[in-house]
Amino acid sequence: MCDAIRPAEARRPERPTRLVLCLGNDLRSDDGVGWRVAESLQGRDLPRDVEVRTSALSGFYLLDEMIGFNRVVIVDAIRSGVHPPGTIHSVPLERIASPDGPSPHSVGLPTVMATAARCGVPLPQRVHVVAVEAKDMETIGTRLTSAVEGAVPGAVGAVLKALAEDTEGRVPKPHVRESE
Repeated sequence: MCDAIRPAEARRPERPTRLVLCLGNDLRSDDGVGWRVAESLQGRDLPRDVEVRTSALSGFYLLDEMIGFNRVVIVDAIRSGVHPPGTIHSVPLERIASPDGPSPHSVGLPTVMATAARCGVPLPQRVHVVAVEAKDMETIGTRLTSAVEGAVPGAVGAVLKALAEDTEGRVPKPHVRESE
């Protein structure tokens, strides 16, 4: 009965407070691993406060995606040249260092977040990164290489673990898992 007399605004479900932001370009082979992880997460029974999105944005444009969320898990492909393709890295953002890019359009996420914080932009309290080592990000096509395709379930697991640890109030510990 009370709901019937409350304004519609008060009856709306709460906006999600946590975001899983899956990045990349699904038309550039392994760069689409974030999109594949998003597809796998969409079929799961996630907590109501979690939203899953895909985006091809990078640099400062990522701020538009993250503003309004308390916690964010970023999923993306990387190529460090240190680990084999399919290796999954799962680390809090503050543990990642990235050099400045050649222009403001190609700066890394740690630089974006630090710059935004200095400017007073309302940022998520915690950002966690799940990155999959890629082999091929140049070939046009939606097929992932076998090593990266095989890493998708592990990346999904890393996202779910980061969300669970975040719910429990613990900061997820850094983890690197070599491909099998």
